[in-house]
Amino acid sequence: MSVCRLLKRSFSRRKVLRRGIVVGFFLGVMFVATSCLPGVVGAPTSGLSYGKGPLDAIREAADRTTTSGPYSQCGLSSLELAVMMMVPTYFEAGGAVPSPMTLSRWDNVNAWSLNANLFAFGQTTGPYVNAFFSPGVGLWQFDSAGGWDLTAADAIDAGTASNTAAAHIASKWCDASRDPYWNANPQRRRAYAWGAWFGCRPSANTAPCEDRYQQLVLDGAINSAQDVGVDRSGGMSSRTCDVVGLGADLPCWYVNPANAQGSKGWTYGTYDAGRPDLYTPLPKPFYVVRANGREYRIWLKVDTGYDIGITASHPVTTNARTSVVWERQANLCDKTLSRGECGGAPPVGVLDSVTASSSGAGSVRVTGWAWDRDTTGPVPIHIYVGAVGNATTTGGARSDVAAVYAGAPGNTGFDVTLPSAVGNQRVCAYAIDVGGVLGNPQLGCRDVVVTTIPRGTFDSVVARPGSIEVSGWSVIPGDPSSTAIVSVDGAIAARLNRAVARTDIQVGISGIELNSGFSGSIAATGGRHVVCLTTGSLPLGALGCRIVDIAGGSPFGALDVVSGRSGGVSVVGWAVDPDITSPDTVHVYVNGVGYAVTADANRPDIGGGLPAYGPLHGFSVDLPAPGGVATVCAYGINVGVGAHTLLGCRTTWVPTGSPIGVVDVLARAGNAVTGSGWVYDPDTAASIPVHVYVNGVGYAVTANGNRPDFAGTMPFYGAAHGYSFSLPIGAGPGTVCIYGIESAGTGGNVLLGCRTI
Repeated sequence: MSVCRLLKRSFSRRKVLRRGIVVGFFLGVMFVATSCLPGVVGAPTSGLSYGKGPLDAIREAADRTTTSGPYSQCGLSSLELAVMMMVPTYFEAGGAVPSPMTLSRWDNVNAWSLNANLFAFGQTTGPYVNAFFSPGVGLWQFDSAGGWDLTAADAIDAGTASNTAAAHIASKWCDASRDPYWNANPQRRRAYAWGAWFGCRPSANTAPCEDRYQQLVLDGAINSAQDVGVDRSGGMSSRTCDVVGLGADLPCWYVNPANAQGSKGWTYGTYDAGRPDLYTPLPKPFYVVRANGREYRIWLKVDTGYDIGITASHPVTTNARTSVVWERQANLCDKTLSRGECGGAPPVGVLDSVTASSSGAGSVRVTGWAWDRDTTGPVPIHIYVGAVGNATTTGGARSDVAAVYAGAPGNTGFDVTLPSAVGNQRVCAYAIDVGGVLGNPQLGCRDVVVTTIPRGTFDSVVARPGSIEVSGWSVIPGDPSSTAIVSVDGAIAARLNRAVARTDIQVGISGIELNSGFSGSIAATGGRHVVCLTTGSLPLGALGCRIVDIAGGSPFGALDVVSGRSGGVSVVGWAVDPDITSPDTVHVYVNGVGYAVTADANRPDIGGGLPAYGPLHGFSVDLPAPGGVATVCAYGINVGVGAHTLLGCRTTWVPTGSPIGVVDVLARAGNAVTGSGWVYDPDTAASIPVHVYVNGVGYAVTANGNRPDFAGTMPFYGAAHGYSFSLPIGAGPGTVCIYGIESAGTGGNVLLGCRTI
């Protein structure tokens, strides 16, 4: 049965109606139901059980939410809301009696790579894995990724968590009324309201959640047994704590999974770093503090057995996976039980960077911050460069530290340049405890290559056609891997390895390697160039510059030969571009049709006259052209300085016309006639057909026989232009005629001869 509280309200003589129904009146006084706490079945039949403390909190939250506030007018009863709140906890917290202390155990790195940040210091292995920042907490597994305004303690406390769950589920129930699909029936509205929980999402199979809902409702009451051994905090203890930097007498909560009330299935399973698809670590006992908008989870050494205390914090409404900050300290004193760090706190801080200094030779720049909560003054810092110790103090502005660490001043930084030997050095920094009893924590160590002032120079800078040859030396004492950096006209053109032995340099500069020399060739166009040397991080030109002039200009050359041939022209010439030693490109135009050729043929005459460029600058090419007059022009294509150059133009004749040939032999041999000769078509170098007519009967042969005598006088056409035949002829005189057949270009068939045999 529901327990409803009644509010006495005066009224006039008129009957008071609500939605057209008489609510009630008695002697001028009306009693209106304003609050209905969902009842619990006296003898439950569902076989289900729930912690009494959490169930009372759920009933109260459901009552408040449905009788006042923005969700009180959606037709949602307190019983419906209370049971809807209970249902997902069976699937999220799990077990026969869901535990308010439930900490998520499945946020492994296989599920989300960012889950690695939930491990102490982002390390999924090592001695501190059980200082694990569980993101999902409590009956409803409120995850920090959801932006809930809940710390772990808030999510565990059933009173606080129930209010959040009630508001969320009621808002979704009310929103569902705006969508015809979800508003079709109560089952769909409940599915929509459960959407935030994996086991009850609308896109998944929601039958288990709906079935559980039906089990939990009987005769207008909650059909569940109550476990009096589970209170609202589920085993979490309320304490009072002092936290250095946060304040004194702060409310805090102690969460120890061993003290969890209700089902403890979530505590089972051992973390295995080799199985990132299984359980995450079960956290060691920790304290929860809310301060300055942040949640702090603090692990004391007395609880963990670790050699350090550990603190993790993040802004309450942010995803811990991307915002949690880890500290190697636990400056918390549990004043309720007098445990923890109740007698001061060691310093905290970070070594941010160690770099080889650019302000002087043989030095390092060291930056970082440190804060000792036990003092308002500067913190002594000891820095070791190799084995050499150096002392400094904090005092530099670090607003970023003050923004994260409550109570920290704004001047916790240090930035100092220290002398160092050259070569590989390890630099370590320590914060010195002002009390002298809690230890001097190491802020970090870094490895750095320390060098002295770079030195070097050009020995020679020589201009070559299309290139600049450089040689010289450069060194950075302490950095044997440095390279010589050569720039041309203000831009880096080459990084040259120092591979040339230079005993003269090694003798003059102690402690450097033998191979300090360099040499190389750098491509460059014609004209004046500024060539500079540097190394390491020095500016371009720091080790000197030279000015060189490279021969440059437009290409030059010649069009030596243009001759006609069968079906085209033969073109011979040469070209050189002063800006480069490599072959130039030549464009040849035949009657206006362009062809690109490379002038890379061997021309010893050119190499002899221009030794700097070599002989590979000739070109010789056959190009197609129709019969008749052909005009051929060649251009050298410019690279770098200059312009394209006309090498020359020539006109030639491309043979054309009808076939030409002779009949060398025509004779009778009995009843056969034999003949031979040669014939060609000026329009083509190919063999052409020959037609032979004997007494008017035609025969076709091909003039493809070898005729070296013909080739000797007509080399463009080749030797395959001879013909021969032996054909039948009747008794008595006969007439034999031979024709050359036009095969290409212009012209017609030609009679080579007729004879009577």
